[in-house]
Amino acid sequence: MRLSAKKVLWVVLFISLNFLAGYGLSHAQSQGEHKTSPGGTPASAIPNLADIIPLAAELSGRLAALENSMKGGADIAAIQKEHDWIEANLKAPSDQLKRLRDSKDYRFNRLVALRQVVQREYKSFEESSQPIRHAIRKFGARRKEWLGEEKRWHEWQASFLKEDEFDPLESTFEKANDTIYTALQLILPELEAMLTVQERGGHTRAKINALAAELDGLILDDRRGAMIKTYRPMFSSSYFSKFQGGLWHSVKEGLDEIIWPDRRFFAQQGWIILMQGVFSIFVIIAVYRNRRRLAEPNSWPYLASRPFSAGLFLGGMSTILIYEYVGTSGIWKLVLISICAISFARLSSGVIKASWKRQSVYGLMIVLIVNRLMDVLSLPLPLSRLYMVLAALAGFFFCLRWAKESVHHKTSRLHALSLRLASLCFAVVIIAQLWGKATAALFLFSALIRSLATVLVFMLFLYMIHRGLEWLFRTAFFKRAAQLNEVDADAVTRRVARFIDVAICGLVLLPGILMIFDVYDSLGAATKGLLSLGFNLGNHHFSVGLLIVGAGILYGSFFISWILRKILMDEVFVRRRVEKGVRLSMARLVHYFIIFVGFLLALSSLGFEVSKITIILGALGVGIGFGLQGVVNNFVSGLILLFERPVRMGDMIEIGGKWSEIKRIGLRSTTVQTVDQADLIIPNADLVSNQVTNWTLTNRRVRLTVPVGVAYGSDVPLVMETLVACATDHERVSTLRPPEVLFLNFGESSLDFELRVWVTDADYRLKVISELHQEIDRRFREAEIKISFPQRDLHLRSVDESVRVGPHDMSMAKQKT
Repeated sequence: MRLSAKKVLWVVLFISLNFLAGYGLSHAQSQGEHKTSPGGTPASAIPNLADIIPLAAELSGRLAALENSMKGGADIAAIQKEHDWIEANLKAPSDQLKRLRDSKDYRFNRLVALRQVVQREYKSFEESSQPIRHAIRKFGARRKEWLGEEKRWHEWQASFLKEDEFDPLESTFEKANDTIYTALQLILPELEAMLTVQERGGHTRAKINALAAELDGLILDDRRGAMIKTYRPMFSSSYFSKFQGGLWHSVKEGLDEIIWPDRRFFAQQGWIILMQGVFSIFVIIAVYRNRRRLAEPNSWPYLASRPFSAGLFLGGMSTILIYEYVGTSGIWKLVLISICAISFARLSSGVIKASWKRQSVYGLMIVLIVNRLMDVLSLPLPLSRLYMVLAALAGFFFCLRWAKESVHHKTSRLHALSLRLASLCFAVVIIAQLWGKATAALFLFSALIRSLATVLVFMLFLYMIHRGLEWLFRTAFFKRAAQLNEVDADAVTRRVARFIDVAICGLVLLPGILMIFDVYDSLGAATKGLLSLGFNLGNHHFSVGLLIVGAGILYGSFFISWILRKILMDEVFVRRRVEKGVRLSMARLVHYFIIFVGFLLALSSLGFEVSKITIILGALGVGIGFGLQGVVNNFVSGLILLFERPVRMGDMIEIGGKWSEIKRIGLRSTTVQTVDQADLIIPNADLVSNQVTNWTLTNRRVRLTVPVGVAYGSDVPLVMETLVACATDHERVSTLRPPEVLFLNFGESSLDFELRVWVTDADYRLKVISELHQEIDRRFREAEIKISFPQRDLHLRSVDESVRVGPHDMSMAKQKT
């Protein structure tokens, strides 16, 4: 049997191997058959005789499809026209660059404006070149495909026509070759025309790159030498001589060099303008229709009274960052900044009540618009310096005046300090201009004005966000969803607003200020540069971005834990009638769990692997086992107190001979408060391992014992009735268990009684005892029952005669005196 079984096993194994080998061979053949040409014939195999004519017919069908696809190709003439237009537009920046290259005036802002123009032309060139690149790739693939067909059909023709009996196929091969030739004649001229356009576009691209490189170099040189470049002092004769001659001609040249929006500008950025207009109109209509609701004290009354200003400001600010990325002409940016500045001044006047503050906002907005106008007009340096001195002088005096007003009206010290610091900056600008440091002064003045305007705009935005959060968290929907009362809504608003303030100031405002001071070239570069700052700790690099993400996760975990605890404590547990101690225990465990998960996620976001964190926790556990036994003991004891609940928050306990109320049960210690309002911190291990008397564990009733001693001879039934009446008439004595009086003992000088009563709440035990003492004393006096006190009789057996004094002796002594 064993031998036959082995034979059967070998036969089965042999059959299985043959089957697998045959399956693999057939699968390989089928895979090879799938590698066919576009016509359905294998790429490397010669087709059968029966497939030649169908393949030639299919080739004709592919030619017809090619002819149809050629009709929807790229518009080469339109692309060439666009490239010519771009090259013509580069002439004006090239001429301006030639004049600025040798100019001695302040040219940094003008160079930056030219670079934005060149960047805009480069984007237009890239957009117009994208279709032709795609078309060249497509036609290149078609050319390669039809050249492959030509080679293949030549090979097939050489194979089939070498024998005389196959001469009838010669016409078929000639027709196929004519089809391939026609297809190539359709593809090659179009491809050559596209390559010609692309070659000419390469020259335009080279011009753009050369202009951009030269502008970047000049901007870098001006930025490096801005602080050290010196001009003639303003009080010198050489400065005044510049107002003669060709100064006004330079002004005219600056006016002529203004780049006005053209057709291409509206074609490229028309969608931004349209979006801005639609959003502005939407805001105006929304504010106007809801002006009564917005006029409420806790809403946006400043928006309700100024709907047009609100629409223009929000519409302009919603697109101004887009313009920072895509770039725009200087004159259009002047228009946009003017609209936003005037609208902002109008809105802020509804928020700011003090007149001097409104004056400062209006003055700052006017100077901002004038500065932008000067950049667009490219005024000559002498005129720019004169304007700068006058504007800085006005800013200096007004800032000092507003600082005095701030102190007089007792506003925040930070506000007065900021105004004094601004006046100091204006003074530095004036001194630098008079001394001849025109470039540094112009840069400092422009950056200061733009920074102040940016900070004020962000303050208004944050104010609007805070109001929006207050409105959101006070809506009926949020109250139904979160089940929070008014106090909780305020707390939620504060916490969310604090997070938003930090995020906006850190990720938008601070990078914007750095961009204004030319630390970075753009807002995106400034944000990226700030987030990439960091330090190395071992093999890990901790950047500001990672730290912000980790801090955000931790803050979010704390916030979510706080909200969840509020919902559990105030709604879920209350509806289910869970005891207060259980509620606190479960809420605290949920809090610790969420914080722990947030901590792990924060560590993971910083680059720490979870496995390494586990190893660290294991090593920490070993260290805890040896060095922190007391902490671990208290921690475990805290868990026992939270789950087993031998003591709960609000319980009255007696520990160390002192009555105390439990105020807080933590994972390490418990806080109790004595009747003297002294807080005691007790380790949890002491409450678990030591004996603790809990007077309110099962109920808050407590029995009081009042000892009373009366004089011998008192009426015992009357005493007992009086004591029972005193206890029965007291409002805090329980009626479920009536008071009782016991005659305990015949004392040395009193009859000893004991009044036993039950009080409904242990918190009032001392007060009840005091009131019972007062009532017992009053009723005993009314009933003429005397409360005993210790008495002693002194018997004298022998006294010296000189000590004894009788009544006769006392009278004789008085007569002698």
